[in-house]
Amino acid sequence: METIIKYSRQDWSLCECGDLEEPLSTFLYDLPNLTVCNVFPPLHILNILLLKGWVGGSMSPNFIWKPFEISEQEYQEILPKLLDPNWAVLCKKLWRIRLPMKLDPEFDGINDRYTWIESVSEKYAVKSLE
Repeated sequence: METIIKYSRQDWSLCECGDLEEPLSTFLYDLPNLTVCNVFPPLHILNILLLKGWVGGSMSPNFIWKPFEISEQEYQEILPKLLDPNWAVLCKKLWRIRLPMKLDPEFDGINDRYTWIESVSEKYAVKSLE
């Protein structure tokens, strides 16, 4: 059974904010700044963000949760739900439209989250401009 995450979505805009409880896969799709060019991070990069306990701001809502990390087994179990989600259910829960996530193992050896973000961005930014 998928872990339920309790979190708070706070914003000044018109999104549905407040305290939420959602399955881990829905929570991850809801978070801003999780993916780069829709590339889902490897487990060790994901856990850096999850252990932070917050993300967002600026043009995105603030998200706050009790810091946690997931195991390799949980990561493998949620991947199918992230790579091929149930859009009919998911779209009713998100604060903005998302594109499907994908994996790119080329960057799995990078240990720093900001280096991972920069490297993925460099690879896919050129393709997005073509």
